[in-house]
Amino acid sequence: MIEFNYIIRLGEMMKVSKLSKEDLSENIIDKILFEGLEYSGEAAECAMVLGSMTAPKYRVPVASNLYKIQKVNKLLLCGGKIRETEYGKITEVQLMKNKAIELGVKETDLLFEENSLTTKENIICALLPLEREFKLSNLRKIILVTTAYHIRRSMLMAKTYFPNWIKIIPCPAEDIKTRRDNWFCTEEGITRARQEAWKIVCYINDGSIPDFEI
Repeated sequence: MIEFNYIIRLGEMMKVSKLSKEDLSENIIDKILFEGLEYSGEAAECAMVLGSMTAPKYRVPVASNLYKIQKVNKLLLCGGKIRETEYGKITEVQLMKNKAIELGVKETDLLFEENSLTTKENIICALLPLEREFKLSNLRKIILVTTAYHIRRSMLMAKTYFPNWIKIIPCPAEDIKTRRDNWFCTEEGITRARQEAWKIVCYINDGSIPDFEI
């Protein structure tokens, strides 16, 4: 471990799969979760929004703005988990749908995926509505919208399970406590970021997503 940490300090590129929990310094977590994942401004056929309880607050407004400024013509809302909300028990997709329509997205421009319960399932299950709307063979670009600290794992999942001719464009949505500039400022942010970084290491080592260098 001492030898590995020494190599990191020298600034050499290292495989994420080789990291241990003890290696997850602030700098390493920053590289794993955030580095090189800014939105490029590219347009695409569709924006895919991954579900969560807070997706209507953070993710849906970002995707709705992409629609408003005509970077995309369709939004695909993903997430089948049942949530207890002010509307009663509904899926994440239904919750996001309400917010998207409130923000001016036409219902006819919304696509839905309500079977998934995990990030990996979000990606895999999204292929069917995309096939039905566009035909996957015709699809060239997708903008992926999720919270900033979650986007690395989501991008790796999409690049693993989507056809390789479809370009995945990251578009991070900023939450309150897990932004790149402040995740290390609160215990909640630190815990969330460390857990997410470790999930990535574990998913790489179980073969669910590809390894990469930092």
